[in-house]
This record gives sequence, structure tokens and C-alpha cells, in this order.
Amino acid sequence: MSLESTPDLTEEESASSKFPVTGWPRILYGLFVVALPSFSFWVIPGLKPEWQSGKLDAYLALLLQPEASIFFLALLAYSIICYILLLSQADRFSQFFAVRLGIYTGVLLALQYTIMLGLYLLDNSYSLLILLLWLFPLYYPKIYRWTVQKWGKQSARGGLMMLILVVIVIVAVINREQFYPLFLILIGLVMVAPFWSFLLASQAAIWLYKNYETGLSLPRGLGLTTWLAVYVAAWRYNILKMYELYAKLPTAPPDCYIATAAACGHPRFVHAWKLHCSNGKSMQVNEQLQILKCSELALLAVNPLVHKILRKIYDVVGKSLARKIRTPFLADVAYVFLKPFEWLAGMVLKVIIPEIDSIRNEIYAK
Repeated sequence: MSLESTPDLTEEESASSKFPVTGWPRILYGLFVVALPSFSFWVIPGLKPEWQSGKLDAYLALLLQPEASIFFLALLAYSIICYILLLSQADRFSQFFAVRLGIYTGVLLALQYTIMLGLYLLDNSYSLLILLLWLFPLYYPKIYRWTVQKWGKQSARGGLMMLILVVIVIVAVINREQFYPLFLILIGLVMVAPFWSFLLASQAAIWLYKNYETGLSLPRGLGLTTWLAVYVAAWRYNILKMYELYAKLPTAPPDCYIATAAACGHPRFVHAWKLHCSNGKSMQVNEQLQILKCSELALLAVNPLVHKILRKIYDVVGKSLARKIRTPFLADVAYVFLKPFEWLAGMVLKVIIPEIDSIRNEIYAK
């Protein structure tokens, strides 16, 4: 089979040579390959580590950052454009090797980010749930077909919608936030985007390879060599930038900044006591600092992504404000300013965790 001419095909061969995605699913596929990678790279900055922990997930999170993946983003854009062209007119654009190479590039990039995100996500208590979400496109069609055969299409769709509604209501009630299910859906889409993109790109790549690939010519060889050089350069830049970003991180876990500075007010006013640290230094702490730190840890446990986004904002604002609190009087003012936040955090923690007082006393204990 050559690119210039296509031999006459039998009816069976003609059917097998048609692009595997037809009809309205093409629009959904196009939206998926454009929207999900874009949304994922928009959310990924929230995964940026707070300090030089030395853990694998810190390095992986930095490798995934957009500023470190700038060359990979260019390759991804090239792949997305090729996939959109293929979805729009498969018979026409599948003839071009540059378009097919873009699809193969998409397969490699999706697999690459699937592995990186998998190493980052799968080392926690939600590993099984994440794996089930990843494999959803593989097992759901079989379950759906079995349900249709057993109860009919209307019953299968109605049962699925009812199940989704029940899950949404349960999640909303448990977390007492009506928009929390939507937040979980968005996070879930970010987690599955690389693997699902890999499945979509692989489907198209296998079809192209079976129906349009011939021997390797000189122009194709030059194209592959150029592509390989760009891919190696992208990895080199990605790794070097990762180390650069890691070096800029604090060497110790971030502090509470304003709350810590506020505890340095007049001890009788802010009710502070001196805590001797393991490194030989000492610091003033108080109940306000305990409560705010406890609320931060609670948010970290409940919503790690939201915590990282808020922490990133606070690191910029809180650090600069804390530098201005240089006298006990200003620390007293900061202590008063933080009182409403302390009361609010204390009430919320008391409702969620009744034994919070005993837990709080373990943080910066006297």
C-alpha cells in the first residue's frame, strides 16, 4: 500500500480501513483531547511541593509543572492539532506522515504522563479507586452491554443515572458542600486524562499503522530524526528545570508566618509560651497558632489540592506581611486581627472533630 494510490479493497477490508470513530463521538473525542490536557496543565501548579522534602512525589510534581514541560507542551499541541485534523477528515489527513507522526507523538506523551502521574498518585490509600477510574473505559462498555441485554436500554440508562445521582447526594451530604461532587468530578478528570488520552490516541495510531504505514523513506527518516532530537531536548530541559525549581523551594516545611509572628507579641497579651526546638533554637507559640496550624492540617487531609492552592497564595502574601511584624506591638495587632479566623477555625474543627482540643495540644506542646 502506498500513499499515492490505494488498491481496491473488498467490502470487509473497506469496513476495517474506516476510521474507528464515527458520528457524534468524534466531537466528544475532539473536546476531550483539547479540553482535558489544557485543564490538567492549568490545575497541575496546585501540586507544586511546598519545600525540599526529598520525596519522589516532590520531583514528579516539579517535572509535571508547565514551566518545566514547555517543550512537551509544544509537542502536545502538535499532537492535538493532528488529532483534530484526523477527526475532521480522516481519509484526507491520514495520507500525511506528519499528521500520523503527531498521533504517534500523542500516544507516547500520554503514556509518559500516565506513568508519571501514576507514580505520583498511586502511592496512597485511594490507589484502587484511581485505578478503577483509569480502567473505566475498558470495563464499563461490557457492563453496560450486559445490563442492556438483561433489562433493556431504557432501564440500563435509568439505573445508571439513578446511581450517579445517589452517589452525588451521598458525597454532598457527607461533606456538607453542595458543589463538592462537582469538584471531585473535575479532580477525577484530571487524574484520568493522561490514561484516557492514551487509549484514544492508541486507537487512532493502531488504525493508521495498519492502513497507511509503508517502508521508511529518506524524508520520513529525517522527520523522525528531527522529532527524536526535539524529544531528547524536551526531556533534558524538563529535568534541568525540575532541579532548578527544586533548588528554589524552602529547605524546611513552611511555617504559619503571620500566626507565628503574632505569637511574638507581649506574652501576657497573646498568651504565649516559649517552645524549645530540637535544633537548639526556641520560638514563641500560643493557642491561636495551635488552632490555625491544626485547621491547616485538617484541610490538607480533606482537600490536598485546595490546600496547596491556598498555601501557595498564603506563602506569597503571608511571608511578606510577617516580615513587617518586627515589634511586640505590631505582633499584638496581628494577634487581634487573627482572632476572628481563630474563632471560626476553632468552631469548624470542634464540629468536625469533637476531640480537637486534645489533638491541638499535641501541636507546639508546652
